[in-house]
Amino acid sequence: MKDNSTISEEELLEGCRKNKRDLQEVFYKRHFDMMYGIAKSRIHDPEEAMMVVNNAFLRAFKKIDLYHAYGSLGAWLRRLLFNAIADYYRSRSNGKKSSEVVEHVNQRLILNPQALSDLYYKDLIDMVRQLPDITRDVFTLFAIEGFSHSDIAELLDIPEGSSKWQLHQARKILKAKLAQRDEMDRKLKII
Repeated sequence: MKDNSTISEEELLEGCRKNKRDLQEVFYKRHFDMMYGIAKSRIHDPEEAMMVVNNAFLRAFKKIDLYHAYGSLGAWLRRLLFNAIADYYRSRSNGKKSSEVVEHVNQRLILNPQALSDLYYKDLIDMVRQLPDITRDVFTLFAIEGFSHSDIAELLDIPEGSSKWQLHQARKILKAKLAQRDEMDRKLKII
């Protein structure tokens, strides 16, 4: 086998696709510092951060066939790491009351108080799930997980301004959905 430092990304990717353990190990070591640094900045317990990084690498190895070099490999790995971090926080927040999540979203987005009082947790989650992918990711990170726009930009490999714009789009879409829901409620009350 070649010296680890002379193995190209393409060779590593091909070896990972063929499930070659030695090349998977080189891949892991080559990208570990970047992944762990990001995870550690968001999850302050080193053991928990390591668990999340390992989950992200496991996803990378399972989904390596989906990477086709359209974007940078680092951006793809950060995206997988973001998903692992989001899963980590979701699993930890399962104990939160749904009203706490709705209230946290309201504090971050300042929704109409009447709409908020009528909004059920399931309705909010359904509305968020219907957002376009990147818009949903930015909204979830900002409004639910509490990440800053600079952190979101780094995680998703987008400019900070794009993060702000995506959040603006999410607010606009969600407010329109709430207004539509309110209008339907009014019509049902009339009937």
